Amino acid sequence: MRARYIVLLCAFLGSAVGGCSGLGMMDLPPRVVSQPPADLALAKGVFHVAKTVKWTGPPEASPVRHAHLLAPADWIVCAQSSARDLSPVYAVFFNGDKMVDFRIAVEVDDCRRVPYALVAEPPAAPEVPTGGPLVPVRR
Repeated sequence: MRARYIVLLCAFLGSAVGGCSGLGMMDLPPRVVSQPPADLALAKGVFHVAKTVKWTGPPEASPVRHAHLLAPADWIVCAQSSARDLSPVYAVFFNGDKMVDFRIAVEVDDCRRVPYALVAEPPAAPEVPTGGPLVPVRR
């Protein structure tokens, strides 16, 4: 009698698990990804991080690559100070040319295995001419 219940329980559980296996076959909608950041936006973002976290050396960055699905943006760049022993590696996230977020890199960011290169400082914004000193006009 007891063996019969065990057989029925195993048959029920086996069919329940087998019946749910078709749920994973549904196609997910395609992921819409923004364009990768331009070199200027990348440099500005990395230098912003360097200034914010107060790195002592010039910043280095990895090549731009797709971010993982749990990331806050579409693209990721790993950045670090050239004085590597003084600062941790940071993950910098971009949606197109907009820097969305940055954080200390975690294992899923995969920043340990990527090559790094120095980042050229972005050019300063041109100054808008003010027209010189104000001179009173007599009428």
